[in-house]
Amino acid sequence: MSKTNIILTGFMGTGKTTVGKNLAKKLNYAFVDTDHLIEERIGMSIAEYFKQEGEDAFRQQEALLARELADREGHVISTGGRFMLDPGNAATLSKTGRVFCLVATPDEILQRVSQDDHVRPLLQVANPLENIVELLQQRKEGYGQFPQFVTSAKDPEAVASDLASFNTGDQDMRLAISSPGTLYEFIVGGGLLPFVSQLAGIDGQIAVITDSTVAPLYAQSCGAVDIKIIIPPGRQHKTLATAQSIFEQLLEKGFDRSGTIIALGGTVISELAGFVAATYMRGVDCVQCPTSLLAMADTSIGGKTGIDVAQSKNLIGAFRQPKAVIADVATLASLTPKAFSSGMAEIIKHSLLADSDLLERIESGGWKSADGFQQPALAEMQSLVARSIQVKINIIQEDPFDEGRRIFLNLGHTFANAIEQQSGYTISHGEAVAMGLVAAAHLSYRLDFCPGKVLERVESVLQSVNLPTRIPVELEPTALISAMSSDKKKKAGKLRYVLLKNIGEVFVTDQVPEAAVLETLHQLRG
Repeated sequence: MSKTNIILTGFMGTGKTTVGKNLAKKLNYAFVDTDHLIEERIGMSIAEYFKQEGEDAFRQQEALLARELADREGHVISTGGRFMLDPGNAATLSKTGRVFCLVATPDEILQRVSQDDHVRPLLQVANPLENIVELLQQRKEGYGQFPQFVTSAKDPEAVASDLASFNTGDQDMRLAISSPGTLYEFIVGGGLLPFVSQLAGIDGQIAVITDSTVAPLYAQSCGAVDIKIIIPPGRQHKTLATAQSIFEQLLEKGFDRSGTIIALGGTVISELAGFVAATYMRGVDCVQCPTSLLAMADTSIGGKTGIDVAQSKNLIGAFRQPKAVIADVATLASLTPKAFSSGMAEIIKHSLLADSDLLERIESGGWKSADGFQQPALAEMQSLVARSIQVKINIIQEDPFDEGRRIFLNLGHTFANAIEQQSGYTISHGEAVAMGLVAAAHLSYRLDFCPGKVLERVESVLQSVNLPTRIPVELEPTALISAMSSDKKKKAGKLRYVLLKNIGEVFVTDQVPEAAVLETLHQLRG
């Protein structure tokens, strides 16, 4: 079986040689550094060759080597700074494998090249930092044609590991989502963030909206962006005031209607950035890049965007489908166990709605070890997310504007939203959904709609992933019912409940006695 080459390009000092050697070792590939190989053949340093023969002669050497390397396989090829900017070289080597561009900040580039032993002809100037900035600007378009990996402040071995994950072919899973007037993809896989522009087909300005928790972890992984807007984390910032601040920053920086907003973060960023994209200049493209399991499984698709007001969550918003959803499951490795469990609540909800096989898979998942709760391997999560999101896709494609069957996705949420609100949002959405699912199951059983075994399975599977199944005693049932009265799903003044008949069989009714709801809430306090 042939081994596809990996070609590394980028400016000097971005780590092509160091990362390349690490990558070759991980893949058991041969390693070639084009500059070193050329120096061996010409018998002198590149700096000396430049002086004696000129730059044109050196570029001819690069072209000859490109044609030679095109006949090899199973190589990691680290190229000189301008090697792949030559259209001929790029076309020749691109046919043999995947090309990745490594990028770093000008300051870090200068620091790195100042510490090595190579003579850099392009930096033999009075102000090398200024020259680096100028050269990077000149080459921005050329480097921009390739997927970019940021190496600033990153361990070379970690960068190599990210690159290695892309050597198994098209390992990401792609799910098509059809909505009136648009068709987009939900792409889930490991290490996708550096490829957002290519995967989503972005052409134009890029503005990343993220928060101060996610930004240090993943903002650089999105490659070169034009605008980066970082807000404080937390639902308390999902407000009109925050949206206005973002609008003003976009306007100040000249962001126009041809640009694309990347929503990089959890559910708050997903909904807030989506709202900004839906309303800025009457609508710009938005690519959802969820970094939490909850956002991957819930808010990233469907086109629901919104901000919170004092009365309730998401009462102000709009429907606007994203241009694409890029779910990089590698970001799940940074989640706390609590955040991971919260995301599992939505996946369990989807399994209860329409996928009994998914439920059985979660039930047999082995989520606990001798040391406590443990997350599954990322490959397993990729499959779980894809399987779960397919349930939601099937529903929203049938009901894109929330006028019918889409209400099924509200299973547990009538209770959950009230629980969140009454707790002052100290209870996470996922935890509240877990409590809400149990409440819906108990209410269904109390009204003789479902058998006891369904109730037992709902509680058991939630407990298996460390989710709560009881409502805190400090939350008064009467206060919860009052909060539920502001539910967006009300129709003709009546609350509508999504209830269970069986696993994979749900229905909607507004014929639920308030006394039964009150008794259920009292029973679940503990």
